[in-house]
Amino acid sequence: MKRLITSQFFKNKTYYVDLHCASVYGMSFLSGNIFIERFQTGTIGFVLNLILFIKFSTTKKKQLSSFQKLCFFKTIPNILTSAFFAFWASTLSFLGKTMNDIPRIENLIETQIVGGFCYFFGPLIQVCMSVNRMFVIYFPLSNPQSSIFSFTNFSLLGCFILANVHIIISIFTNCYLVYDPEILIILPERLEECGHAMDRTVFVAIAILSVISNGFNLATFLKLLKDKMNGISEAQKTKRRKKWQSMYIQSVIQDFIQLIDIANYNFTSKLVDAVWWTFVFCSLSYASVYAFDGMVMIYFHTNWNTCNSNKVSPKKSSIVVSGVQSSGLRSGINNNVIAN
Repeated sequence: MKRLITSQFFKNKTYYVDLHCASVYGMSFLSGNIFIERFQTGTIGFVLNLILFIKFSTTKKKQLSSFQKLCFFKTIPNILTSAFFAFWASTLSFLGKTMNDIPRIENLIETQIVGGFCYFFGPLIQVCMSVNRMFVIYFPLSNPQSSIFSFTNFSLLGCFILANVHIIISIFTNCYLVYDPEILIILPERLEECGHAMDRTVFVAIAILSVISNGFNLATFLKLLKDKMNGISEAQKTKRRKKWQSMYIQSVIQDFIQLIDIANYNFTSKLVDAVWWTFVFCSLSYASVYAFDGMVMIYFHTNWNTCNSNKVSPKKSSIVVSGVQSSGLRSGINNNVIAN
């Protein structure tokens, strides 16, 4: 009976693929690596995002820009999800627990937070990050204390509310997510009744958020390319354009990372009927999402520190309309431009 349910689930895949769907395909020879792979990947993501969390949380409030504040809050869903993979889910599988061994309320709370709230909170914040970058480039003379900061707080509140919509709908429809340690996946309790509809809704929602975010990024990129950047030499212009192009590519990668994972599971994993193919695109893809996102943010933040090592006066910072000046933390205009 268990095999029949499992087979039916994978015949009609949903996006809730988090752990090792590969094991359900009869890959018993990989079972020895399941705990190790999941624990290692989750731990890497947990450590990387925890480093960022500590770094941002220990930064003085006056030096913490709106963009950094968004990055700080983005580490929260990454940490929670990585911890879920590395510690809770992996431990249950290692101990050989079944879904009946897990208190239902504990299972529901864990999975709603990870599969519901965290899954949407990250992409929503990513949209806010793109809007933030575009705003400070198109409106460099605005007062950040009265606009960007209030917008950041308001947008974070909005993201928090929207990220909980998934959980609220689950409560009203009685369609909750649960984790099954036997087949190593998170899936709806009532798969046939509501799971497939939820699958399509989530895929479309994440795709829309990704397109919106990258639309703002593209507008920012075009503005930077056309900007005359008065007050600096040609060598400085060339150097900054290269840096902006690099930062734009990083931003695009970060925006699309979750969408790519969903596409891997729903489409790419079905292209080849092979054990290793399913393992890579069905399981490893999702396992690596939050670790990879942490890597991108660390690299992104490191570039910002390097950029700010060049001493430029606050006065020049106000002349160069969209130049990312290293004195941004001291000047009122570029306080929110964080090497992005």
